[in-house]
Amino acid sequence: MNKPLHLSLIAVIGKNRELGRDNKLLFDLKKDMAHFKEKTTGHTVIMGRKTFESIGRALPDRVNIVISRDTEYKIQDTSVKIVHTIEEALKLGRQGEHDELFIIGGAQIYKEFLPYADKLYLTIVDAEASDADAFFPEYEKEFKKIISSRGDEENGTNLTFLEFER
Repeated sequence: MNKPLHLSLIAVIGKNRELGRDNKLLFDLKKDMAHFKEKTTGHTVIMGRKTFESIGRALPDRVNIVISRDTEYKIQDTSVKIVHTIEEALKLGRQGEHDELFIIGGAQIYKEFLPYADKLYLTIVDAEASDADAFFPEYEKEFKKIISSRGDEENGTNLTFLEFER
């Protein structure tokens, strides 16, 4: 029996939706990484080329789909699937056996997939990063229903793990 397929965005952001700088995450927190791994393992993850290159490898125990506008773009790891459009990524992702697809970045990919998403998993760090050059898109108007909220702390920094539905 097929389960309904959810398209989810997952990210760690600052108080002002800060996401990254120079193609790197602003917040490197063990508890957020554990949360990310728990949620995405066993599922399909879709990411942009820059995000894939910043990670440097396929994420284990997940189907990895990379979006690149460059039709000549190649990756040595043949387990990574390369597509060139959102539509291709969604079509390929829906062919899998998983009940949830995760969009894992970067900023442009989040922005392009937000209209298709029905869930958000956001780790909100109680901090501001004035040097950010990448931001998570505005989501507050479309995602108002919080279905899960949990607070935590790491190295003196407060974290809030939120799960939203449309």
